[in-house]
Amino acid sequence: MVTTVSLQPPFEYYWWVVLIAFLLAAACIAIFVYVIRKLLKIEGFIRKKNPAIHVPPPRKLYEIKNDYTEQMERLAATYANRQIDKRAAYQRLSLQIRGFVHEATGLNVENYTKSEIKAFGIRQLDRLMEEYYIPEFAEDERSRDKDFMSSCNKALGVVRAWS
Repeated sequence: MVTTVSLQPPFEYYWWVVLIAFLLAAACIAIFVYVIRKLLKIEGFIRKKNPAIHVPPPRKLYEIKNDYTEQMERLAATYANRQIDKRAAYQRLSLQIRGFVHEATGLNVENYTKSEIKAFGIRQLDRLMEEYYIPEFAEDERSRDKDFMSSCNKALGVVRAWS
């Protein structure tokens, strides 16, 4: 009995198979590089040094404190006369406090979150943040126990004692 064997041609890689493998490898490398860069960026953000605090001369600081003290007293009078509601008063107090800190330290805190501002380690700034943060951003039920006039007085005390 005669048996014949026919051999198959050897497997050949077509150009498109090589191209797909190359594209998949390039995509994996790009994703890996992207993830590593993001992780390094996040790590760099966490370890980022606090910006330098520029303290104005005493005469200028005195003028800044007087200016913001007057603004806060006017805001308290406006609230006492019921010309604005509680949330709007806290929002204006927040703007005034952030403006004061910007002028007194050189830190542009107008767009920072509460945690970013606390990271600066300025103790007086923490006290100011606690006074307006919840009533400014929380729902009305959470801010009911906050009294704007006492918050304003505390903020005035911190501004007056700022050095």
